[in-house]
Amino acid sequence: MHRLVFLDLDDTLFQSHRKCPNDGELHPTAYLADGRAHSFMTARQRSLWQLLDDQSTLIPTTARDHDALRRVDLPFQSWCIIDYGGVILNPDGEPDSDWMARMEAYSHDSLDELNDLLDRMLTFVAREGLTIRARLIEDFGVPFYLVAKYRDARESDLDRLQDALAVPWLAERAGAYRLHRNGNNLAIIPRWLGKERAVRHLITRLGREWGELLTIGIGDSLIDGAFMAECDYAITPRGSQLFEATLSRVLI
Repeated sequence: MHRLVFLDLDDTLFQSHRKCPNDGELHPTAYLADGRAHSFMTARQRSLWQLLDDQSTLIPTTARDHDALRRVDLPFQSWCIIDYGGVILNPDGEPDSDWMARMEAYSHDSLDELNDLLDRMLTFVAREGLTIRARLIEDFGVPFYLVAKYRDARESDLDRLQDALAVPWLAERAGAYRLHRNGNNLAIIPRWLGKERAVRHLITRLGREWGELLTIGIGDSLIDGAFMAECDYAITPRGSQLFEATLSRVLI
């Protein structure tokens, strides 16, 4: 039986230095575009990686784009799911053409609305003097979703943008988009885009090609729950956003 592990990366397998524990050795794992180490694995995370890598096929399932994935210093050797499921890379590192064609068609239908929201955000940020950077995330020439991040530790700026602009905009569109907020990330994601859709697609495809599968989903945030629910088993780090919303409630 083939074992597939669909594995979120940031805040699951590694995290930025400020989120790391103060004790214990840290191993640099992901880097900024200028080459500086940005994210690190703890000893426990490295042990988890080694266990999974020895016993299964690891499929990173991440919001990172292709460039950001290449700056992760881990030897992924199989399929990869990136851009919240917008792109599926085959084991040769090339986008799956059928999946890309499907995503391009969906993206075309959402682009005007996402550009409209981006314009509104940039106008609001400038008018209110907020320390926020907002942009559309594109990969392989396809726009996927919108993300806004606060700077200079001014989290309240992102709260204002979310409450005053993003939430009402979403309400006007009757569930066509979803909001994901975790730390300094605010993402507006079309419903056609999702890690769970790409995971479901790969499970079906690889099941036909490889036979019976055991699937495991590992992630940290609420939005990861959807792709983890596609798998036979689900794992989340203690203290994660998903843990706090679920398992922590049954602790005695």
